[in-house]
Amino acid sequence: MNAPIASLYFVSAGMLLMGSFHAALMARSSDHVKAAWLFSAICLAFSLFQVSNAAQYTAGDLPAAVDAHKWVNLFLLLIVALIWYLVAAFDDAWYAPVMSHGIAVLIGVVIACNFAAPFGFRFSSVHPDIAVVLPWGERIAVLSGEPSAVSRVVRVVSLALMVYALLFSVRVHRLGERFASALIWGSVGLMFLTTGAASLSDAGTLKVPYLGGFGFLFLAASFSIMVRTNFSNRKLEQVRISSALVQEVERHEIAKQRFQHALNNDPLTGLPNRSGALDRLHILVDLNGLNRTVLAVFLLDVDRLGIINGTRGHQVGDQVLVEVSERLRHNVTDSDLVARLNNGGFLVAAGNLVGEGGVAVLYDRLAAALEAPFLVAGSELRITASAGVAVFPDDGGAAEDVLAAAELALHDAKRSGPGSLGVYRPSLKGNIQERIDFENALKAALIKRQFFLCYQPQVRASDGRTVCMEALIRWEHPTHGLVLPDRFIQLAESMGLIAAIGSWVIESACEQLARWHAMGYDGLRVAVNLSAQQLLVSNLEETVAQAIRRFGLAAANVELEITESVLMQDPESSIARLGALKSLGVRLSIDDFGTGYSSLSYLKVLPVHAFKLDRSFVRDIGKGGKDLEICATAIGLARNLGLDIVAEGVETEAQARQLRALGCHLLQGYFFARPLAVAAANEFLGGPFKSLETGAIPLEFVG
Repeated sequence: MNAPIASLYFVSAGMLLMGSFHAALMARSSDHVKAAWLFSAICLAFSLFQVSNAAQYTAGDLPAAVDAHKWVNLFLLLIVALIWYLVAAFDDAWYAPVMSHGIAVLIGVVIACNFAAPFGFRFSSVHPDIAVVLPWGERIAVLSGEPSAVSRVVRVVSLALMVYALLFSVRVHRLGERFASALIWGSVGLMFLTTGAASLSDAGTLKVPYLGGFGFLFLAASFSIMVRTNFSNRKLEQVRISSALVQEVERHEIAKQRFQHALNNDPLTGLPNRSGALDRLHILVDLNGLNRTVLAVFLLDVDRLGIINGTRGHQVGDQVLVEVSERLRHNVTDSDLVARLNNGGFLVAAGNLVGEGGVAVLYDRLAAALEAPFLVAGSELRITASAGVAVFPDDGGAAEDVLAAAELALHDAKRSGPGSLGVYRPSLKGNIQERIDFENALKAALIKRQFFLCYQPQVRASDGRTVCMEALIRWEHPTHGLVLPDRFIQLAESMGLIAAIGSWVIESACEQLARWHAMGYDGLRVAVNLSAQQLLVSNLEETVAQAIRRFGLAAANVELEITESVLMQDPESSIARLGALKSLGVRLSIDDFGTGYSSLSYLKVLPVHAFKLDRSFVRDIGKGGKDLEICATAIGLARNLGLDIVAEGVETEAQARQLRALGCHLLQGYFFARPLAVAAANEFLGGPFKSLETGAIPLEFVG
């Protein structure tokens, strides 16, 4: 049979079968398994489509051509349905599979119509002349005629498929799905061309065979190239991964050593961390156990490190920690252990000590090392460190036991204030539980309104008039009864509660002052004590300003008292903060003057209005000697600096007269009144007063 066109269709059918096989292979290792299987099915359908075309074109008469044409239609319809499923396989939209299933049902109906109709689903009638002579003389059977209604529906479905595929192809191309995009773009282009040519052929405008299978053959060949390229890339990737794994194993060995070092050492100081310290501590315990010597384990925690970080920045805080680590290392032997366990916490373990005396000598040496000022960022800082100590073998027979005992001792030391030393004793376990209960009660005290204020008057030495009431916080504990500030203020600082408590004190004191002003005591001031954290960390200016505005007070009638030792921890930051407070118009005073580390160079620039002479100097003033000279010097210094001075702890008339004679402005103490509850304070303010000139003693009320 001299039929080159039919031979060409059969050859293309074989190539499409090969494309189907390649797609099936691709499905086994592809990221798009479903899409690859669908593409394999499309190639198979196109192969059978080409075989059916060859059968139609070589038919000898119209009935034979129509029978073959119905099979052409069948495979064409299957191709349309499969392409819908192919596009939907890449689409995550919920409606994609729904549309595909709907099209499949429609195609099934059309297939039934195809075999039921006389000429297939495409034609309602056909032209009897089916012979077409190709340019090289080959004669083939090409059908043309009147399109049927079903044919028009299928064309609409095909057009919808083209539009849907085109829009989705644009979307996946933007998402970088090159594989899906290439297939769909190629399919869309071929469908446009072959559908247009097929429509013209069916109408008789063009006498050409169906070329869709040849167009798709190009796409199948491209897919085969993609399969081979993908396989080659996978092999190269495997080689690359294998080489990378070998290099990674080598790097891992190096990294493992570095990681082990980082796991057991602190990156800031280079000291062992908790994990590394425990390893070393086990060795020291075993060694001292064999030698029957004492091993002392100290835990030191830098006090108020958070204040340094908050005012000077974490970089300055880190420099302090590095300097602390250096000083500790220089005061122990090479065989001893120095480690950093947490933010401001250090461990020092020293062995071969002789009894309690050796432990005490070591602590004195460590404390002295930290006592000297720290020169950081061009300024001096003074720090203290709370410490807890436990010894092996008395306080524990294992490293973990001794460390736990030292932690309990440190916890106990913090109750006594900054710079204290706690020594482990078995009773600490019960005490710690009691303190935990105390801490929990303190957390709830503000919410449950268990705090209240007492007020102690400050009187003018010249005429005995009350000019200021100092607000003093008290806590009515549910089980312990009345708790004074020295028991809970430092604890509140360590727990981070002091800012909220301090704000409540300022608000309550200002509210009470407003009431006293309403009662006619217009010139009266109120004084409030500030803690270290309030001064250097919290938003103190905003709290004070809001309280003054809320209760309609003059800022000058509110006085803030700051302990001298707090100021000297970080003088430069304290001076800056006091300047910001002074700009509000409030009065500022230094409490416990003479007990800190202040120097005249700082005193002359502190933006304060008054000093409070500490009660320790006032107590023995009547006996003459150094206390009298100190009081006279302090009062003279204040007068020369243009500042008021308040003497605390005045308990006798003789002390009051002596201080008045020295020129002290204000007096405060039990001689005038103890801290008074609000009702007693009201009574005191309304009671009589007399000048010290007359020798009369003012009324005294106990709060």
